[in-house]
Amino acid sequence: MNRIIQALLKLATIVAAIAFIAGCATIYTSPDFSIYESGHESIAILPFDVTINPGHKSKDVTQDELRELATKQGETFQRALYSQFLQGQQRGKYTVTFQDIDETNVLLNRELERHATRRVLSALTKSEICEILKVDAVVSGDMALSKPMGTGAAIASALLLGIGGATNEGHINMSIHEGDGGKLLWNYEHKVKGNLLSSPESVAKDLMKGVARTFPYKR
Repeated sequence: MNRIIQALLKLATIVAAIAFIAGCATIYTSPDFSIYESGHESIAILPFDVTINPGHKSKDVTQDELRELATKQGETFQRALYSQFLQGQQRGKYTVTFQDIDETNVLLNRELERHATRRVLSALTKSEICEILKVDAVVSGDMALSKPMGTGAAIASALLLGIGGATNEGHINMSIHEGDGGKLLWNYEHKVKGNLLSSPESVAKDLMKGVARTFPYKR
């Protein structure tokens, strides 16, 4: 009887944990996603659009300095998220492959420089981006942070910029758009704070815990 009770308690704990994690996220999947999935083979992960809104910072810090730091954090998170997806791809978890992010970034920068819009992905539609990258869909997203994620470079930058104070908090919005018309196929919103924001890698791993259950291209 004790074994049964212990098993039930363990199961209840697992269910509660799953419910808690799911409750922290808002998820949308297009009702006709299956129509698009059958024709999709490869997708690309774009650098995330990061904004840093510290509660207080040095008066000597310029918005350009904050934007530069945010851009670097967005690219670092892109690489960490790609690593997570690649591990799943290698285990056969997904119906699509993920374009190497070095190829993604080279192609994007080449196109943006050609049109004098370097680092401004918002100047391109999702359809245009898919055409440039020759993929069927793109994963994109944005992150709003109260201070930089804790990479060594970010910590050093934060000290130099005078950013500190309260526990880091972040809001992550991740989406998938298809290439032909740029339609939104899937969206995942998640809030994290504290130790989970200690590095881009930890954020990516935490995000993938929820994404793994709802990512539309999973087998």
